[in-house]
Amino acid sequence: MNIRLLIFAKFPSPGQVMTRLSPTVDPEDAARIQRACIRMLCERSFRGWPVRPTLVISPDDAEESFRECVGPYVPLTPQGDGDLGARLARVCKAQFDAGDKEVLVIGTDSPTMPYDTPKLVKEKLAKSDVVVGPTEDGGYYCLGMRKFDERLFADVDWGSDKVFEQTVANAKKCKLKLDTLPEWYDLDRPEDIQRSIDDIVKANHRDDFELRRVLEDVAGKMATAGKKKKAKASS
Repeated sequence: MNIRLLIFAKFPSPGQVMTRLSPTVDPEDAARIQRACIRMLCERSFRGWPVRPTLVISPDDAEESFRECVGPYVPLTPQGDGDLGARLARVCKAQFDAGDKEVLVIGTDSPTMPYDTPKLVKEKLAKSDVVVGPTEDGGYYCLGMRKFDERLFADVDWGSDKVFEQTVANAKKCKLKLDTLPEWYDLDRPEDIQRSIDDIVKANHRDDFELRRVLEDVAGKMATAGKKKKAKASS
């Protein structure tokens, strides 16, 4: 049976998402990037990856808006209340309680993660209880589980550079056998935009088109703003 994929996503409202891109990228463009990330990951999970996807949404009452964004086929479920750890624990537990044997969690911050990530996670879960893909900033871009323990998500400083380190420590405390994937990066800084474009071009997947188009448009605006600023400084 294919692994259950949980895509945690915040609705792309200007000023509420991709905030670390500010002020270089205006809130409307940051929301466009978030929307394209959500749509690409849903498309990929439905048509490319060997997974059974569920989009885990925030806010909880945004189902109609998310449905307009991703279409009628991807199952939606609310994230619920609490910090990220509480929400992860609640949703993952519900999937295991419903009969899923393997669960993979991703967000929308690392849309250019290697295409074979779900396949690699599933392969590693054959010999491990937990598989984590660390990010360069100390977080993680994916978390695969074959065994659930809510303590894996406890006492983690979410949003800090300690998330991966603390998650690994929690896995050890829970006596869960852990494996890792190669490090990747989040798309959350202005300099990550061109880096993401380069990775998309290199990967050459058809479902990347919308995200590539949005990122290239934003990169063009950034370049124009930079030239104007330089010209003004030299005048």
